[in-house]
Amino acid sequence: MRRLTLWLAVTGLAAVMAPAASASISPTLKLTPSSGSAGSTANLGMDLKFSPTATDSPKDLTLVLPPGLLADATIDSGRCLSATAPTASCQVGTGTVTATEILLGLPTVSTSVPVAFDLVQPPAPGDLAGLAIVSTNPLIDGGGEIGTPGAITVRSGSDPRGVGLNIAFANIPTTASLAGLPTTIAVDEINSTFNGLRFPTACPQAPARLSAVADSYSVPATKTTSAPLKVTGCRSLPFDPRFGITAAKDASDNGVAIQTDITQKPDEATSQKVVLNLPATVLMPNATGVLSGGILCGDPTFATCKTVGSATAASPLYPTPLVGKAYLDGPLTSLSIALVFPPPFALTLVGKVDLPANSTTFEHVPDIPLTDLRVNLAGGPSAVFSSACSPASGTAGSVLTSQNGDKTASPSASFTVANCTGSGTGGGPTPPGGSPPGTTTHPGGTGPPGGATTPSGSKPRIRPKLTAGSWTGLKTGRPTLKFKLSAGRGAPKLAAFTVRLPRGISFARRRLRKGLALRTAPVRSVSLQRGALLVRLRRDVSSLGVTIGPRSVKESAAVESRARAKRHRLRSLRLVVGVQNADRQTFALTLAIKNLHLGR
Repeated sequence: MRRLTLWLAVTGLAAVMAPAASASISPTLKLTPSSGSAGSTANLGMDLKFSPTATDSPKDLTLVLPPGLLADATIDSGRCLSATAPTASCQVGTGTVTATEILLGLPTVSTSVPVAFDLVQPPAPGDLAGLAIVSTNPLIDGGGEIGTPGAITVRSGSDPRGVGLNIAFANIPTTASLAGLPTTIAVDEINSTFNGLRFPTACPQAPARLSAVADSYSVPATKTTSAPLKVTGCRSLPFDPRFGITAAKDASDNGVAIQTDITQKPDEATSQKVVLNLPATVLMPNATGVLSGGILCGDPTFATCKTVGSATAASPLYPTPLVGKAYLDGPLTSLSIALVFPPPFALTLVGKVDLPANSTTFEHVPDIPLTDLRVNLAGGPSAVFSSACSPASGTAGSVLTSQNGDKTASPSASFTVANCTGSGTGGGPTPPGGSPPGTTTHPGGTGPPGGATTPSGSKPRIRPKLTAGSWTGLKTGRPTLKFKLSAGRGAPKLAAFTVRLPRGISFARRRLRKGLALRTAPVRSVSLQRGALLVRLRRDVSSLGVTIGPRSVKESAAVESRARAKRHRLRSLRLVVGVQNADRQTFALTLAIKNLHLGR
Protein backbone atom coordinates (compact mmCIF):
# COMPACT_ATOMS: atom_id res chain seq x y z
CA MET A 1 0.00 0.00 0.00
CA ARG A 2 2.90 2.32 0.80
CA ARG A 3 4.50 1.75 -2.63
CA LEU A 4 1.18 2.40 -4.38
CA THR A 5 0.65 5.66 -2.42
CA LEU A 6 4.19 6.77 -3.21
CA TRP A 7 3.74 5.93 -6.88
CA LEU A 8 0.47 7.96 -7.09
CA ALA A 9 2.06 10.91 -5.32
CA VAL A 10 5.08 10.96 -7.58
CA THR A 11 2.92 10.52 -10.68
CA GLY A 12 0.77 13.50 -9.71
CA LEU A 13 3.80 15.61 -9.00
CA ALA A 14 5.46 14.63 -12.27
CA ALA A 15 2.41 15.70 -14.25
CA VAL A 16 2.88 19.34 -13.27
CA MET A 17 6.67 19.44 -13.41
CA ALA A 18 8.77 20.37 -16.44
CA PRO A 19 11.11 17.60 -17.69
CA ALA A 20 14.36 17.46 -15.79
CA ALA A 21 17.60 18.21 -17.62
CA SER A 22 19.34 14.99 -18.58
CA ALA A 23 22.90 14.44 -17.36
CA SER A 24 25.23 11.75 -18.55
CA ILE A 25 27.07 9.31 -16.33
CA SER A 26 30.32 10.40 -14.71
CA PRO A 27 32.06 7.26 -13.39
CA THR A 28 34.42 7.26 -10.40
CA LEU A 29 36.19 4.29 -8.84
CA LYS A 30 37.58 3.55 -5.39
CA LEU A 31 39.48 0.39 -4.40
CA THR A 32 39.73 -1.05 -0.88
CA PRO A 33 41.91 -4.20 -0.85
CA SER A 34 41.99 -6.30 2.29
CA SER A 35 45.71 -6.75 1.71
CA GLY A 36 48.24 -5.33 -0.69
CA SER A 37 50.82 -8.08 -0.26
CA ALA A 38 52.39 -9.32 -3.47
CA GLY A 39 51.26 -12.78 -4.54
CA SER A 40 48.73 -12.97 -1.72
CA THR A 41 45.14 -14.18 -1.94
CA ALA A 42 43.00 -11.26 -0.78
CA ASN A 43 39.63 -9.58 -1.15
CA LEU A 44 39.23 -6.44 -3.21
CA GLY A 45 36.49 -3.88 -2.68
CA MET A 46 35.46 -1.83 -5.73
CA ASP A 47 33.06 1.09 -5.36
CA LEU A 48 32.03 2.24 -8.84
CA LYS A 49 29.74 5.26 -8.96
CA PHE A 50 28.06 6.67 -12.08
CA SER A 51 26.35 9.70 -10.50
CA PRO A 52 25.14 12.26 -11.21
CA THR A 53 23.05 10.28 -13.65
CA ALA A 54 19.61 11.96 -13.55
CA THR A 55 17.76 9.57 -15.88
CA ASP A 56 20.80 8.29 -17.75
CA SER A 57 22.20 4.85 -16.97
CA PRO A 58 25.37 2.91 -17.90
CA LYS A 59 24.88 0.62 -20.88
CA ASP A 60 28.16 -1.26 -21.34
CA LEU A 61 30.82 -1.60 -18.66
CA THR A 62 34.29 -3.18 -18.84
CA LEU A 63 36.54 -3.66 -15.83
CA VAL A 64 40.20 -3.78 -16.90
CA LEU A 65 42.22 -5.57 -14.23
CA PRO A 66 45.95 -4.79 -14.08
CA PRO A 67 48.43 -7.55 -15.02
CA GLY A 68 48.82 -10.14 -12.27
CA LEU A 69 45.45 -9.49 -10.58
CA LEU A 70 43.71 -12.79 -11.27
CA ALA A 71 40.62 -14.74 -10.26
CA ASP A 72 40.61 -18.36 -9.16
CA ALA A 73 38.70 -20.52 -11.65
CA THR A 74 39.29 -23.73 -9.70
CA ILE A 75 36.55 -23.14 -7.10
CA ASP A 76 34.09 -26.01 -6.79
CA SER A 77 36.71 -28.16 -8.55
CA GLY A 78 36.32 -26.14 -11.74
CA ARG A 79 32.64 -27.04 -12.18
CA CYS A 80 31.68 -23.34 -12.21
CA LEU A 81 33.08 -23.04 -15.74
CA SER A 82 30.34 -25.37 -16.98
CA ALA A 83 27.51 -24.04 -14.76
CA THR A 84 24.58 -22.75 -16.81
CA ALA A 85 23.01 -20.99 -13.79
CA PRO A 86 24.45 -19.27 -10.71
CA THR A 87 25.07 -21.49 -7.68
CA ALA A 88 26.14 -20.70 -4.13
CA SER A 89 29.28 -22.83 -4.47
CA CYS A 90 30.48 -20.57 -7.31
CA GLN A 91 30.05 -17.27 -5.44
CA VAL A 92 33.12 -15.06 -5.77
CA GLY A 93 31.84 -11.81 -4.30
CA THR A 94 29.03 -9.77 -2.78
CA GLY A 95 27.86 -6.18 -2.85
CA THR A 96 25.02 -3.81 -3.62
CA VAL A 97 23.63 -2.21 -6.76
CA THR A 98 22.01 1.18 -6.19
CA ALA A 99 19.50 2.45 -8.76
CA THR A 100 17.07 5.35 -9.07
CA GLU A 101 13.48 4.61 -10.02
CA ILE A 102 12.26 6.56 -13.05
CA LEU A 103 8.58 7.56 -13.30
CA LEU A 104 7.30 9.52 -16.30
CA GLY A 105 10.88 10.28 -17.26
CA LEU A 106 11.74 11.75 -13.85
CA PRO A 107 14.09 10.38 -11.17
CA THR A 108 12.32 9.53 -7.91
CA VAL A 109 13.68 7.35 -5.10
CA SER A 110 16.90 5.33 -4.91
CA THR A 111 16.94 1.67 -3.98
CA SER A 112 19.96 -0.43 -2.95
CA VAL A 113 19.77 -4.09 -3.88
CA PRO A 114 22.03 -6.68 -2.20
CA VAL A 115 23.69 -8.89 -4.82
CA ALA A 116 26.08 -11.79 -5.17
CA PHE A 117 28.64 -12.38 -7.93
CA ASP A 118 28.88 -15.96 -9.22
CA LEU A 119 31.19 -17.61 -11.75
CA VAL A 120 29.28 -19.34 -14.57
CA GLN A 121 30.15 -20.89 -17.91
CA PRO A 122 31.78 -18.66 -20.57
CA PRO A 123 29.13 -16.58 -22.41
CA ALA A 124 30.92 -17.08 -25.74
CA PRO A 125 33.59 -19.39 -27.19
CA GLY A 126 37.01 -18.05 -26.30
CA ASP A 127 35.88 -16.44 -23.03
CA LEU A 128 37.53 -17.61 -19.83
CA ALA A 129 34.31 -17.57 -17.75
CA GLY A 130 31.12 -15.65 -17.11
CA LEU A 131 30.31 -13.47 -14.10
CA ALA A 132 26.64 -13.40 -13.11
CA ILE A 133 25.08 -10.72 -10.88
CA VAL A 134 22.35 -12.21 -8.72
CA SER A 135 19.82 -10.36 -6.54
CA THR A 136 19.74 -11.82 -3.02
CA ASN A 137 16.49 -9.99 -2.16
CA PRO A 138 13.46 -12.07 -3.26
CA LEU A 139 11.46 -8.85 -3.79
CA ILE A 140 13.94 -7.62 -6.42
CA ASP A 141 13.67 -9.48 -9.71
CA GLY A 142 12.43 -12.48 -7.74
CA GLY A 143 15.86 -12.96 -6.23
CA GLY A 144 17.26 -14.07 -9.59
CA GLU A 145 19.96 -13.13 -12.06
CA ILE A 146 20.20 -9.47 -13.07
CA GLY A 147 20.89 -9.01 -16.78
CA THR A 148 23.24 -11.34 -18.62
CA PRO A 149 26.60 -12.61 -17.31
CA GLY A 150 29.67 -10.49 -17.90
CA ALA A 151 32.36 -12.00 -20.14
CA ILE A 152 35.70 -12.65 -18.43
CA THR A 153 38.43 -12.66 -21.07
CA VAL A 154 42.22 -12.74 -21.12
CA ARG A 155 44.04 -9.85 -22.80
CA SER A 156 46.80 -11.02 -25.10
CA GLY A 157 50.43 -9.97 -25.00
CA SER A 158 49.87 -7.54 -27.89
CA ASP A 159 47.50 -5.44 -25.75
CA PRO A 160 49.35 -2.30 -24.54
CA ARG A 161 47.77 -2.77 -21.10
CA GLY A 162 49.58 -6.09 -20.68
CA VAL A 163 48.32 -9.62 -20.18
CA GLY A 164 45.44 -9.56 -17.71
CA LEU A 165 41.71 -10.03 -17.23
CA ASN A 166 38.82 -7.97 -18.61
CA ILE A 167 35.27 -8.31 -17.27
CA ALA A 168 32.73 -6.90 -19.77
CA PHE A 169 29.02 -6.38 -19.09
CA ALA A 170 26.80 -5.49 -22.06
CA ASN A 171 23.34 -3.91 -22.06
CA ILE A 172 23.06 -3.34 -18.32
CA PRO A 173 19.31 -3.52 -17.53
CA THR A 174 17.21 -0.36 -17.25
CA THR A 175 14.15 -2.17 -15.91
CA ALA A 176 13.60 -4.20 -12.76
CA SER A 177 10.77 -5.91 -10.95
CA LEU A 178 10.39 -4.27 -7.54
CA ALA A 179 7.95 -6.19 -5.34
CA GLY A 180 6.31 -7.48 -8.49
CA LEU A 181 5.94 -4.06 -10.15
CA PRO A 182 7.90 -3.47 -13.39
CA THR A 183 9.97 -0.32 -12.91
CA THR A 184 12.31 1.74 -15.06
CA ILE A 185 15.64 2.37 -13.33
CA ALA A 186 18.94 4.20 -13.77
CA VAL A 187 21.96 2.50 -12.15
CA ASP A 188 23.85 4.88 -9.86
CA GLU A 189 26.43 2.70 -8.13
CA ILE A 190 27.90 -0.82 -8.01
CA ASN A 191 29.65 -1.42 -4.70
CA SER A 192 31.28 -4.84 -4.67
CA THR A 193 33.82 -6.98 -2.85
CA PHE A 194 35.47 -9.80 -4.80
CA ASN A 195 36.90 -12.63 -2.75
CA GLY A 196 40.06 -14.65 -3.18
CA LEU A 197 41.81 -12.65 -5.90
CA ARG A 198 45.46 -13.44 -6.49
CA PHE A 199 47.53 -10.22 -6.32
CA PRO A 200 50.45 -9.39 -8.66
CA THR A 201 54.05 -10.32 -7.83
CA ALA A 202 55.52 -7.12 -9.30
CA CYS A 203 55.78 -3.92 -7.26
CA PRO A 204 56.32 -1.00 -9.67
CA GLN A 205 57.10 2.44 -8.26
CA ALA A 206 54.01 3.81 -9.98
CA PRO A 207 51.19 1.45 -8.91
CA ALA A 208 49.29 -0.35 -11.64
CA ARG A 209 45.73 0.86 -12.10
CA LEU A 210 42.40 -0.91 -12.34
CA SER A 211 40.19 0.82 -14.91
CA ALA A 212 36.48 0.95 -15.63
CA VAL A 213 35.33 1.86 -19.14
CA ALA A 214 31.63 2.63 -19.62
CA ASP A 215 29.20 4.22 -22.02
CA SER A 216 25.56 5.10 -21.36
CA TYR A 217 22.17 4.89 -23.02
CA SER A 218 22.04 8.67 -23.56
CA VAL A 219 25.68 9.24 -24.57
CA PRO A 220 27.35 6.35 -26.43
CA ALA A 221 30.88 7.76 -26.11
CA THR A 222 32.88 5.82 -23.52
CA LYS A 223 34.20 7.33 -20.31
CA THR A 224 37.07 5.88 -18.31
CA THR A 225 37.98 6.05 -14.66
CA SER A 226 40.71 4.25 -12.77
CA ALA A 227 42.18 3.74 -9.31
CA PRO A 228 45.68 2.63 -8.23
CA LEU A 229 46.30 -0.86 -6.90
CA LYS A 230 49.35 -0.57 -4.66
CA VAL A 231 51.24 -3.83 -4.18
CA THR A 232 54.00 -4.26 -1.58
CA GLY A 233 56.30 -6.99 -0.28
CA CYS A 234 57.64 -8.32 -3.58
CA ARG A 235 61.15 -8.71 -2.16
CA SER A 236 59.92 -11.08 0.53
CA LEU A 237 58.36 -13.54 -1.91
CA PRO A 238 60.15 -16.89 -2.30
CA PHE A 239 61.64 -17.62 -5.72
CA ASP A 240 63.01 -21.13 -6.12
CA PRO A 241 62.17 -22.53 -9.59
CA ARG A 242 63.44 -25.98 -10.61
CA PHE A 243 64.59 -27.09 -14.05
CA GLY A 244 64.72 -30.51 -15.69
CA ILE A 245 65.47 -31.89 -19.16
CA THR A 246 65.28 -35.21 -21.01
CA ALA A 247 66.48 -36.03 -24.53
CA ALA A 248 66.15 -39.04 -26.81
CA LYS A 249 67.79 -39.58 -30.22
CA ASP A 250 65.92 -41.15 -33.09
CA ALA A 251 66.86 -44.66 -34.12
CA SER A 252 67.35 -43.84 -37.82
CA ASP A 253 68.76 -40.30 -37.77
CA ASN A 254 70.41 -37.71 -35.55
CA GLY A 255 67.23 -35.81 -34.66
CA VAL A 256 66.61 -35.51 -30.92
CA ALA A 257 63.31 -35.18 -29.07
CA ILE A 258 63.75 -32.83 -26.11
CA GLN A 259 61.55 -32.09 -23.12
CA THR A 260 62.31 -29.18 -20.79
CA ASP A 261 60.38 -28.75 -17.55
CA ILE A 262 60.26 -25.73 -15.23
CA THR A 263 58.38 -26.13 -11.95
CA GLN A 264 57.56 -23.69 -9.15
CA LYS A 265 55.48 -23.73 -5.98
CA PRO A 266 52.14 -21.87 -6.08
CA ASP A 267 53.21 -19.22 -3.53
CA GLU A 268 56.39 -18.18 -5.35
CA ALA A 269 57.00 -15.07 -7.42
CA THR A 270 56.48 -15.75 -11.10
CA SER A 271 59.20 -15.43 -13.73
CA GLN A 272 59.25 -12.57 -16.23
CA LYS A 273 62.36 -13.79 -18.06
CA VAL A 274 63.58 -17.34 -18.72
CA VAL A 275 66.90 -18.26 -20.39
CA LEU A 276 67.59 -21.91 -21.26
CA ASN A 277 71.16 -22.98 -22.10
CA LEU A 278 71.88 -26.34 -23.79
CA PRO A 279 75.39 -27.84 -23.96
CA ALA A 280 76.55 -27.33 -27.55
CA THR A 281 78.81 -30.38 -27.37
CA VAL A 282 75.77 -32.63 -26.79
CA LEU A 283 72.85 -30.89 -28.50
CA MET A 284 73.26 -28.71 -31.55
CA PRO A 285 70.83 -26.87 -33.87
CA ASN A 286 69.78 -29.24 -36.66
CA ALA A 287 70.22 -26.69 -39.45
CA THR A 288 70.15 -29.18 -42.30
CA GLY A 289 67.07 -30.98 -41.03
CA VAL A 290 65.23 -27.73 -40.30
CA LEU A 291 65.74 -26.47 -43.83
CA SER A 292 64.88 -29.72 -45.57
CA GLY A 293 61.82 -30.22 -43.35
CA GLY A 294 60.26 -26.86 -44.19
CA ILE A 295 59.41 -26.10 -40.56
CA LEU A 296 60.45 -22.44 -40.52
CA CYS A 297 57.30 -20.38 -39.94
CA GLY A 298 57.02 -16.61 -39.84
CA ASP A 299 53.37 -16.46 -38.76
CA PRO A 300 51.63 -19.38 -36.99
CA THR A 301 48.28 -18.23 -38.41
CA PHE A 302 49.35 -19.54 -41.81
CA ALA A 303 47.80 -22.95 -42.41
CA THR A 304 51.03 -24.10 -44.06
CA CYS A 305 53.02 -23.71 -40.85
CA LYS A 306 54.21 -26.95 -39.29
CA THR A 307 54.49 -27.44 -35.55
CA VAL A 308 57.80 -28.52 -34.05
CA GLY A 309 56.34 -29.64 -30.74
CA SER A 310 53.95 -28.72 -27.97
CA ALA A 311 53.78 -26.88 -24.65
CA THR A 312 51.80 -27.70 -21.52
CA ALA A 313 51.25 -25.23 -18.67
CA ALA A 314 49.60 -25.98 -15.33
CA SER A 315 48.34 -23.14 -13.14
CA PRO A 316 46.90 -23.33 -9.61
CA LEU A 317 44.21 -20.86 -10.78
CA TYR A 318 42.81 -22.96 -13.63
CA PRO A 319 41.32 -26.46 -13.32
CA THR A 320 42.93 -28.05 -16.38
CA PRO A 321 46.39 -27.76 -17.98
CA LEU A 322 46.77 -25.45 -20.95
CA VAL A 323 48.07 -27.15 -24.08
CA GLY A 324 49.65 -25.16 -26.91
CA LYS A 325 51.75 -25.69 -30.01
CA ALA A 326 55.39 -24.86 -30.68
CA TYR A 327 56.57 -23.23 -33.92
CA LEU A 328 60.01 -22.31 -35.25
CA ASP A 329 60.00 -18.71 -36.45
CA GLY A 330 62.24 -16.54 -38.61
CA PRO A 331 65.22 -17.13 -40.93
CA LEU A 332 67.85 -19.57 -39.74
CA THR A 333 70.19 -16.72 -38.78
CA SER A 334 67.60 -15.20 -36.41
CA LEU A 335 65.46 -18.01 -35.03
CA SER A 336 62.85 -17.95 -32.29
CA ILE A 337 60.58 -20.58 -30.78
CA ALA A 338 56.94 -19.50 -30.44
CA LEU A 339 54.70 -21.26 -27.93
CA VAL A 340 51.12 -20.55 -29.02
CA PHE A 341 48.27 -21.25 -26.60
CA PRO A 342 44.63 -21.19 -27.80
CA PRO A 343 41.67 -19.45 -26.11
CA PRO A 344 40.69 -18.89 -23.39
CA PHE A 345 44.39 -18.11 -22.82
CA ALA A 346 45.23 -16.85 -26.30
CA LEU A 347 48.86 -16.15 -25.45
CA THR A 348 52.08 -16.50 -27.41
CA LEU A 349 55.44 -16.82 -25.64
CA VAL A 350 58.39 -16.09 -27.93
CA GLY A 351 61.89 -17.32 -27.15
CA LYS A 352 64.77 -15.84 -29.15
CA VAL A 353 67.38 -18.41 -30.12
CA ASP A 354 71.07 -17.47 -29.85
CA LEU A 355 72.80 -20.00 -32.09
CA PRO A 356 76.43 -19.29 -31.00
CA ALA A 357 75.44 -19.59 -27.31
CA ASN A 358 72.97 -22.43 -27.96
CA SER A 359 70.45 -20.63 -25.72
CA THR A 360 66.82 -19.56 -25.92
CA THR A 361 65.50 -16.48 -24.11
CA PHE A 362 61.83 -15.91 -23.28
CA GLU A 363 61.11 -12.34 -22.19
CA HIS A 364 57.94 -10.56 -21.06
CA VAL A 365 56.47 -13.73 -19.58
CA PRO A 366 53.08 -12.72 -18.07
CA ASP A 367 52.46 -12.62 -14.33
CA ILE A 368 50.47 -15.86 -14.21
CA PRO A 369 51.47 -18.50 -11.62
CA LEU A 370 52.57 -21.71 -13.33
CA THR A 371 53.45 -24.71 -11.23
CA ASP A 372 54.65 -26.59 -14.31
CA LEU A 373 55.70 -25.37 -17.78
CA ARG A 374 56.70 -28.25 -20.03
CA VAL A 375 57.95 -27.84 -23.62
CA ASN A 376 58.28 -30.86 -25.92
CA LEU A 377 60.29 -30.48 -29.14
CA ALA A 378 59.70 -33.38 -31.51
CA GLY A 379 62.41 -35.60 -32.93
CA GLY A 380 62.67 -36.90 -36.48
CA PRO A 381 64.84 -35.88 -39.41
CA SER A 382 63.55 -32.28 -39.23
CA ALA A 383 63.96 -31.97 -35.44
CA VAL A 384 65.07 -28.59 -34.09
CA PHE A 385 68.08 -30.19 -32.38
CA SER A 386 70.40 -33.06 -33.27
CA SER A 387 73.14 -34.98 -31.51
CA ALA A 388 76.23 -36.83 -32.70
CA CYS A 389 76.37 -38.64 -29.32
CA SER A 390 79.95 -37.51 -28.86
CA PRO A 391 79.57 -36.93 -25.96
CA ALA A 392 76.06 -38.12 -25.09
CA SER A 393 75.90 -36.55 -21.62
CA GLY A 394 76.03 -32.98 -20.37
CA THR A 395 74.49 -30.34 -18.16
CA ALA A 396 71.77 -27.91 -19.26
CA GLY A 397 71.40 -24.63 -17.44
CA SER A 398 68.81 -21.94 -16.97
CA VAL A 399 68.57 -18.40 -15.63
CA LEU A 400 65.20 -17.15 -14.43
CA THR A 401 64.38 -13.60 -13.31
CA SER A 402 61.46 -12.84 -11.01
CA GLN A 403 58.53 -10.73 -12.14
CA ASN A 404 59.72 -7.86 -9.94
CA GLY A 405 63.24 -8.10 -11.43
CA ASP A 406 64.95 -8.30 -8.02
CA LYS A 407 65.66 -12.04 -7.86
CA THR A 408 67.39 -14.52 -10.15
CA ALA A 409 67.73 -18.29 -9.98
CA SER A 410 70.04 -20.55 -11.99
CA PRO A 411 68.87 -24.15 -11.67
CA SER A 412 70.66 -26.73 -13.85
CA ALA A 413 70.09 -30.36 -14.76
CA SER A 414 72.38 -33.17 -15.89
CA PHE A 415 71.10 -35.50 -18.60
CA THR A 416 72.10 -38.20 -21.05
CA VAL A 417 70.72 -38.49 -24.57
CA ALA A 418 68.82 -41.77 -24.71
CA ASN A 419 69.38 -44.23 -27.61
CA CYS A 420 72.95 -43.12 -28.19
CA THR A 421 75.23 -46.02 -29.26
CA GLY A 422 78.70 -45.86 -27.81
CA SER A 423 77.90 -42.86 -25.63
CA GLY A 424 80.84 -40.60 -25.00
CA THR A 425 83.22 -42.51 -27.30
CA GLY A 426 83.10 -40.16 -30.25
CA GLY A 427 81.91 -42.95 -32.52
CA GLY A 428 78.36 -41.71 -33.03
CA PRO A 429 76.86 -41.22 -36.50
CA THR A 430 77.47 -38.03 -38.44
CA PRO A 431 74.76 -35.42 -39.07
CA PRO A 432 72.39 -35.96 -42.02
CA GLY A 433 74.10 -35.28 -45.35
CA GLY A 434 77.56 -35.90 -43.85
CA SER A 435 78.10 -32.23 -42.98
CA PRO A 436 77.94 -30.33 -39.69
CA PRO A 437 75.08 -27.91 -39.04
CA GLY A 438 75.57 -24.45 -40.49
CA THR A 439 76.77 -25.51 -43.93
CA THR A 440 74.79 -25.36 -47.17
CA THR A 441 75.14 -29.06 -48.01
CA HIS A 442 71.88 -31.06 -48.04
CA PRO A 443 70.98 -34.67 -48.71
CA GLY A 444 70.79 -35.26 -52.44
CA GLY A 445 72.89 -32.31 -53.55
CA THR A 446 74.23 -28.89 -52.67
CA GLY A 447 72.33 -25.73 -51.90
CA PRO A 448 69.12 -25.34 -49.93
CA PRO A 449 66.04 -27.21 -51.19
CA GLY A 450 63.26 -25.02 -52.51
CA GLY A 451 65.31 -21.87 -52.16
CA ALA A 452 65.27 -22.01 -48.34
CA THR A 453 67.44 -19.58 -46.43
CA THR A 454 70.71 -20.90 -44.97
CA PRO A 455 73.27 -19.29 -42.63
CA SER A 456 75.80 -18.98 -45.46
CA GLY A 457 74.91 -17.91 -48.98
CA SER A 458 71.35 -17.08 -47.90
CA LYS A 459 68.85 -15.28 -50.07
CA PRO A 460 68.18 -11.71 -48.90
CA ARG A 461 64.91 -10.98 -47.13
CA ILE A 462 63.30 -8.08 -48.94
CA ARG A 463 60.46 -6.78 -46.84
CA PRO A 464 57.12 -6.33 -48.64
CA LYS A 465 55.27 -3.02 -48.37
CA LEU A 466 51.84 -2.34 -46.86
CA THR A 467 50.43 0.96 -48.13
CA ALA A 468 47.31 2.91 -49.13
CA GLY A 469 45.30 1.87 -46.10
CA SER A 470 41.85 3.41 -45.63
CA TRP A 471 38.52 2.79 -43.90
CA THR A 472 35.08 3.92 -45.02
CA GLY A 473 31.60 3.35 -43.61
CA LEU A 474 32.62 3.38 -39.95
CA LYS A 475 29.95 5.97 -39.10
CA THR A 476 27.17 3.91 -40.70
CA GLY A 477 28.00 0.47 -39.33
CA ARG A 478 29.15 -0.75 -42.77
CA PRO A 479 32.96 -0.68 -42.55
CA THR A 480 35.09 -1.26 -45.62
CA LEU A 481 38.86 -1.72 -45.50
CA LYS A 482 41.24 -1.09 -48.40
CA PHE A 483 45.02 -1.51 -48.60
CA LYS A 484 47.78 -2.46 -51.03
CA LEU A 485 50.55 -5.06 -50.79
CA SER A 486 53.67 -5.06 -52.96
CA ALA A 487 56.63 -7.44 -52.93
CA GLY A 488 59.32 -4.90 -53.73
CA ARG A 489 61.88 -4.77 -56.52
CA GLY A 490 63.81 -8.01 -56.92
CA ALA A 491 61.85 -9.77 -54.18
CA PRO A 492 59.96 -13.06 -54.51
CA LYS A 493 56.31 -12.62 -55.44
CA LEU A 494 53.47 -12.75 -52.92
CA ALA A 495 51.76 -16.10 -52.31
CA ALA A 496 49.48 -15.61 -49.28
CA PHE A 497 48.59 -13.10 -46.59
CA THR A 498 46.72 -12.80 -43.30
CA VAL A 499 44.77 -9.81 -41.96
CA ARG A 500 44.23 -8.99 -38.29
CA LEU A 501 41.63 -6.29 -37.69
CA PRO A 502 41.82 -3.68 -34.91
CA ARG A 503 39.94 -4.18 -31.67
CA GLY A 504 36.19 -3.72 -32.05
CA ILE A 505 36.15 -4.77 -35.71
CA SER A 506 35.90 -8.42 -36.66
CA PHE A 507 35.26 -10.76 -39.56
CA ALA A 508 31.83 -12.25 -40.25
CA ARG A 509 32.77 -15.93 -40.26
CA ARG A 510 29.93 -17.08 -42.55
CA ARG A 511 30.50 -14.33 -45.12
CA LEU A 512 34.26 -14.18 -45.39
CA ARG A 513 34.43 -14.30 -49.18
CA LYS A 514 31.35 -12.24 -50.06
CA GLY A 515 32.94 -8.88 -49.33
CA LEU A 516 36.52 -9.73 -50.37
CA ALA A 517 37.86 -8.32 -53.64
CA LEU A 518 41.46 -8.58 -54.86
CA ARG A 519 42.84 -6.55 -57.73
CA THR A 520 45.33 -8.40 -60.02
CA ALA A 521 45.26 -11.59 -57.91
CA PRO A 522 42.92 -14.63 -58.10
CA VAL A 523 41.94 -16.23 -54.79
CA ARG A 524 42.69 -19.87 -54.12
CA SER A 525 41.18 -20.17 -50.63
CA VAL A 526 39.85 -18.00 -47.80
CA SER A 527 39.62 -19.09 -44.16
CA LEU A 528 39.64 -17.76 -40.61
CA GLN A 529 42.58 -18.85 -38.45
CA ARG A 530 42.60 -17.72 -34.79
CA GLY A 531 40.61 -14.61 -35.65
CA ALA A 532 42.81 -13.67 -38.62
CA LEU A 533 41.70 -13.82 -42.26
CA LEU A 534 43.97 -16.14 -44.27
CA VAL A 535 43.96 -15.66 -48.04
CA ARG A 536 45.97 -17.93 -50.31
CA LEU A 537 46.45 -16.85 -53.93
CA ARG A 538 45.97 -19.06 -56.95
CA ARG A 539 49.13 -17.64 -58.50
CA ASP A 540 52.00 -15.54 -57.15
CA VAL A 541 51.83 -11.79 -57.83
CA SER A 542 54.13 -8.81 -57.41
CA SER A 543 51.42 -6.56 -55.98
CA LEU A 544 47.73 -6.55 -55.26
CA GLY A 545 45.01 -4.27 -54.00
CA VAL A 546 42.73 -5.63 -51.28
CA THR A 547 39.17 -4.54 -50.49
CA ILE A 548 37.27 -6.12 -47.59
CA GLY A 549 33.73 -4.80 -47.57
CA PRO A 550 30.84 -4.70 -45.11
CA ARG A 551 29.58 -8.14 -46.10
CA SER A 552 32.72 -9.64 -44.56
CA VAL A 553 33.42 -7.18 -41.75
CA LYS A 554 31.41 -5.98 -38.76
CA GLU A 555 32.12 -3.38 -36.10
CA SER A 556 31.11 -3.07 -32.47
CA ALA A 557 28.69 -0.44 -31.24
CA ALA A 558 31.56 1.22 -29.35
CA VAL A 559 33.63 1.70 -32.53
CA GLU A 560 30.64 3.03 -34.46
CA SER A 561 29.87 5.46 -31.62
CA ARG A 562 33.42 6.77 -31.57
CA ALA A 563 33.33 7.18 -35.35
CA ARG A 564 30.22 9.35 -35.01
CA ALA A 565 31.37 11.30 -31.97
CA LYS A 566 32.59 14.86 -32.32
CA ARG A 567 34.82 14.53 -29.27
CA HIS A 568 37.09 11.57 -28.48
CA ARG A 569 36.68 10.47 -32.09
CA LEU A 570 38.75 7.71 -33.62
CA ARG A 571 42.13 9.02 -34.75
CA SER A 572 43.61 5.90 -36.32
CA LEU A 573 43.12 2.15 -36.52
CA ARG A 574 46.05 -0.27 -36.45
CA LEU A 575 46.16 -2.96 -39.14
CA VAL A 576 48.41 -6.04 -38.94
CA VAL A 577 49.06 -8.03 -42.12
CA GLY A 578 51.20 -11.16 -42.36
CA VAL A 579 52.70 -11.88 -45.78
CA GLN A 580 54.18 -15.09 -47.17
CA ASN A 581 56.15 -14.94 -50.42
CA ALA A 582 56.94 -17.57 -53.03
CA ASP A 583 60.14 -18.53 -51.17
CA ARG A 584 58.06 -19.21 -48.05
CA GLN A 585 59.59 -16.26 -46.26
CA THR A 586 57.09 -14.62 -43.93
CA PHE A 587 56.79 -11.05 -42.68
CA ALA A 588 54.59 -9.19 -40.19
CA LEU A 589 53.59 -5.73 -41.44
CA THR A 590 51.76 -3.05 -39.46
CA LEU A 591 50.08 0.15 -40.57
CA ALA A 592 48.37 2.85 -38.49
CA ILE A 593 45.51 3.88 -40.78
CA LYS A 594 44.53 7.52 -40.29
CA ASN A 595 42.42 7.81 -43.44
CA LEU A 596 39.09 6.91 -41.80
CA HIS A 597 36.75 9.17 -43.85
CA LEU A 598 34.99 10.52 -40.78
CA GLY A 599 34.68 14.10 -41.94
CA ARG A 600 34.48 16.94 -39.44
